[in-house]
Amino acid sequence: MQALVDVGNTRIKWAMLEKGALTHRGQARHRGAIDAALGALEAALPAGIERFVISNVAGAALGERLAALARSRSTAEPRFVAIAAQQFGVRCAYANPARLGVDRWVGLLAAYHAADGAACVLGAGTAVTFDAVDAGGRHLGGLILPGAHVAAGALQSNTSDIGPTLAAGRAPAGLELLGQSTDAAVAHGVMLGLAAALDRAVAAVEQGLGARPAVYMTGGDAEALAAWLETDVELRADLVLEGLALFAGAD
Repeated sequence: MQALVDVGNTRIKWAMLEKGALTHRGQARHRGAIDAALGALEAALPAGIERFVISNVAGAALGERLAALARSRSTAEPRFVAIAAQQFGVRCAYANPARLGVDRWVGLLAAYHAADGAACVLGAGTAVTFDAVDAGGRHLGGLILPGAHVAAGALQSNTSDIGPTLAAGRAPAGLELLGQSTDAAVAHGVMLGLAAALDRAVAAVEQGLGARPAVYMTGGDAEALAAWLETDVELRADLVLEGLALFAGAD
């Protein structure tokens, strides 16, 4: 049994890989609460872990603490996934693959294998990301946008009268799209902007490939943002963990 750990900008997610299946899934918010998050992870770990396989985009300090936890629960050195120019049949579009977020890359690998061909991955978290791969495993590149909370926070910080904004809630229909308060105008505008950008990106990939790719969506805000899209997506909450399973099974 191996422990798979996905450390994002805001949350830690984990699962155990047992006989090819993900079990013991869980998550905790680490932003502003690192001790509590690591405590929740440690409490959730079963006995008998052979090795930890980790994707970390939250910085070296948290990575070091996670490595110490892994060493205390397993005799094997933890594996922190690093990106190479080509892995598991996918060729990275970046000239310097190390500059690509490892969570984006691992999710893309999982999507390519899940689709058995061309795929788009929409990640909805602190940042909203988009990546695409063609049927031959060529990474086409991607997009990074500020997530809904970051975008709304930027307006609050850089204007004098907008103030804090509540989450948008359900996707409105018809003229309800137009907010009738500043709060609603910001919340709707942020979600509409993200959804429109992602819809256009999927359409560009479809046009460029001449075929409809599989479209997967993951991340903490995936369900909320998916409701604003015109594109049909498959929600895949554990896509990065699925990608980590590829690395866990590689050796």
